[in-house]
Amino acid sequence: MSADICFAHLSDWHATSLAGGGAALFRGKRISGWASWGLSRRRHHDPRILAAAFRDVHAQGVDRILVTGDLTHVSLESEFLAAVRQLEALGDPERVFLIPGNHDCYVPASAASSWDHWADYLVGDPFSTFDDELAACLSAPAPAGVAPRHEDYPTLRLSGRLATIGLCSSIPTPIFRAGGRLGPEQLDRLERLLALLAARGMCRVVMIHHPVAAKGEPARRALSDGDDLRAVLARVGAELVVHGHKHRRRINRVPGPVADVPIIGVPSSSEVGSRPDKHAQYHVYRVRGAGLSGPDRFELSAEIRGYDASQGEFRRVDEPLL
Repeated sequence: MSADICFAHLSDWHATSLAGGGAALFRGKRISGWASWGLSRRRHHDPRILAAAFRDVHAQGVDRILVTGDLTHVSLESEFLAAVRQLEALGDPERVFLIPGNHDCYVPASAASSWDHWADYLVGDPFSTFDDELAACLSAPAPAGVAPRHEDYPTLRLSGRLATIGLCSSIPTPIFRAGGRLGPEQLDRLERLLALLAARGMCRVVMIHHPVAAKGEPARRALSDGDDLRAVLARVGAELVVHGHKHRRRINRVPGPVADVPIIGVPSSSEVGSRPDKHAQYHVYRVRGAGLSGPDRFELSAEIRGYDASQGEFRRVDEPLL
């Protein structure tokens, strides 16, 4: 890389309201989501904390901002529209790269009333910027204003030698379940894409909503084809995988072909601190090209930014992340 690339990772801010949701709240799984929101979740996420996170992100001067989903609670159209305003406050679509979370696919909903509202933030780079080899690893682009569907992932954005790959593990699930699935087609495209980017000397950062490590997640909340994703990483590797979903910081590694792949989960960006390990945080990463070959061709450093309620602002947290 000719210069450092700095990017932030935020997730699971759930800073929308279900007030005024009307009859749509009382259909199917949304009933339990509405009850959860009314009894507890609405007290856990504060839009003022999210606004403080955005101010701090802007002060860090990051080049790119990665968001790994769960901006909504139960996928109401009003929530998607509210989240558009939040995304706009965070940054323009060229700078902010988003993938959906399981709450953004809480129930089956038309694309026009859900993900399409976020289309500019969900899409990868224009297909015209990819050569034939890269294009062959990706699905054909959707028309303007239409978001990628689950079957259209992975998505890809390039910035210098930084390649950010978006995965979609979000699918509608039955009540009391919050798991995810990638599917064989997405995994096949991911493997070909990671191998090609590695051959080109790119720093590969993979975004997914659900955790990737083999342990630590009950089956009802886990990635059902996690074994298959870990097998892909074992064969072709990646420099970093980031995820959300847990509302807690999680630091894991999975085997890669040459070196272990770091898997980092970020807490919610708006949590009031309902539990000691659930204070609002986001992460900042800096990637520097080390001028080497093999697994050491990049230097990757990270910083934790956490909310300080006494100051109403985010501050550096002096704890290791990588």
